[in-house]
Amino acid sequence: MPTITTYIFNPEHDLALAYGTEGYTAPPRAQQLRRDLQMLPAWYCEKGDGGTEILSQNIAEDAAWLMKTGLPCRPVAINRLQCRHSRYRPWGWNLDLRGRLLNACVPTADLPIRDQLLTVQELSHRRTTILIHKLLAEVTGTTFSPLPVEAHSVDEVRHFNAAYPQCYIKAPWSGSGKGIYRVLDADSRNFAIWTQGVINRQGSIMCEQPLDKVMDFAMEFRCQAGTAHFAGYSVFFNDSHCSYDSGIIAGQDELERIITSRLGQSANYLHMISAALSKILTGIVAPHYEGYLGIDMMIYRDRGGTLQLNPCVEMNLRMTMGMVSAIIADRHLAPGSTATFRVTYHKSPGEVCAAISHLSQKHPLKTSGRKIVSGFMPLTPTYDDSHFLASITATTAAS
Repeated sequence: MPTITTYIFNPEHDLALAYGTEGYTAPPRAQQLRRDLQMLPAWYCEKGDGGTEILSQNIAEDAAWLMKTGLPCRPVAINRLQCRHSRYRPWGWNLDLRGRLLNACVPTADLPIRDQLLTVQELSHRRTTILIHKLLAEVTGTTFSPLPVEAHSVDEVRHFNAAYPQCYIKAPWSGSGKGIYRVLDADSRNFAIWTQGVINRQGSIMCEQPLDKVMDFAMEFRCQAGTAHFAGYSVFFNDSHCSYDSGIIAGQDELERIITSRLGQSANYLHMISAALSKILTGIVAPHYEGYLGIDMMIYRDRGGTLQLNPCVEMNLRMTMGMVSAIIADRHLAPGSTATFRVTYHKSPGEVCAAISHLSQKHPLKTSGRKIVSGFMPLTPTYDDSHFLASITATTAAS
């Protein structure tokens, strides 16, 4: 019997992992992001044999928007999920989401078991980056960037910072840049309080040497049937708080060209890294996880000024904005065009509408055969209380 595929946008996933169990309440801004961009999966969802739907809190508005865009899915309210079988595809799986779906009377058989999600949670700990670095060195025979160090006390962090001034310390589980702290004064009270608080809540803290960053990018993978496959590149930009700001939407050949030109290495070098990571992820992740994941990377200059690669800044066991960009490029962008994908916050709903009106006039949308050639386009509907806007602005080589 055909099975419906149900997509859920839960961008608070990383924060829920940090909480660690059911009953998590996301902060108001994360809840707002979830509501405002709840239809984002319409751009990357796959058509299910029984139809595709997206969990929605605004059924009428979302149904009208989907009809206008022509995207092949429909909205569904959470109370329609009860006692009905579906194939669930959330932004990310965690114990809290599983609990919320169980409370909505979703059949247990349709959900991952608790032990599986505990394993996913453990793999999402930042210490996994150390393992990936070591395995990459074994598989490729290449030594990459300095390894992170896991610390269990404030004194250990101070010792690390004495060796590597202005180091970065990171909570083992965190999201949207909230769990990252640059140590500018290891003797300050704020540093000690923040560091001890993370250690008390999560058991340890990760220390990383400061690197002279040149560019952020990622390799995206998909785990299916126990195997990890390379799914593409993404090139993105973070803001001053280490949160996602924007990304490039372009064909994979163009993204590879951008990365290799900045890194000063051939495409074969990147292919070696992606093949090695596919092998590693097949061994440590794919037996426990199914879906997309991203390995964030960094190009940096060492002390001698030579460009180097940090092949695993972090691993995100979830859908990523980079993968969304890659799918939009493949499905919806005209050949020869590139675009910028942004998620922006606006203080009032009126500002969202004003921004859409201004950018639509400044960058009129042009399409060809249902493909985006150039111009501005919002990616989600705007509600009366919207504060976040996901959009793309496309250009052609000639423009």
